[in-house]
Amino acid sequence: MKILTFAVGLLCFGACSGPGDGKPLSDYSGASQADSLSYFYGAMYADNYWRMSANDSAAKAEAARKKYLEGVAKGIGLGSDDKQYNEGLLVGLQFATGMKELEDELGVRLDKDVILNAMAYGLESDSTIDAAATQQGLQKILQALGEKKDKKDAAEADKAVAAAAKKSGMKLMAAGLYGKTLKPGTGPLLKEDYVVKVDMSMASLSGKEVAFPMPSELRVGTEFKGSPLGEALTKIHAQESVELYVSAFSMFGRNCGRMGFEPNDVIKVSLTTLGLQSGS
Repeated sequence: MKILTFAVGLLCFGACSGPGDGKPLSDYSGASQADSLSYFYGAMYADNYWRMSANDSAAKAEAARKKYLEGVAKGIGLGSDDKQYNEGLLVGLQFATGMKELEDELGVRLDKDVILNAMAYGLESDSTIDAAATQQGLQKILQALGEKKDKKDAAEADKAVAAAAKKSGMKLMAAGLYGKTLKPGTGPLLKEDYVVKVDMSMASLSGKEVAFPMPSELRVGTEFKGSPLGEALTKIHAQESVELYVSAFSMFGRNCGRMGFEPNDVIKVSLTTLGLQSGS
């Protein structure tokens, strides 16, 4: 509730004349304590925006940043002195965002009137709604929609990576993963539990890098377990350089959007296996 109260407080700030092009705190002559506190809150949310959009080039664009600021400015002016109204306002804003995300991710558009009718009915009494049945029904539908979307994404992703691999002269190495050897290996074929040092990078064909630290060594059968890349490792030798193509969906599943990729984006994995750890 503390977070909610703080957010309501932000909505209750008086409407301002607009951010313009922005300015640093040092430009505020004789800034009061309230001005400084307001500025630091604004700066904190600006910093949060950059953190949230670290892997999203579209969100980093100037037009997107301006739209974000317009939304904040409008939200600040919507609050009232009534606590319940403000809490309802926040839920409404969350619904607006959630409905858009649900439509983008699962292709289903929620009906605003049905939502409000259900809420009105449920608010008649604290015993009107069967919470357990509601959660069960919600999860059942979301699971069915998710499975349908996964099937569609997987088919489109497999088609995209197969087409890209054909152009590059690659061969199928694992389900949904293609590759070719750039430098033949001089060491043994990698086996499960082998620990091998690697030089590795991942990026989409358009050059967008996968934003997580690349390992400097891998344990075969443990790293990337359950993914096509994990299976492909058992077909590579030590001291070998390969180029692999795999779809974002095959690599990251439903999390590919959070990674900043479309399901059918093709990820290029550049991998060189170096020396085996002693004992492998």
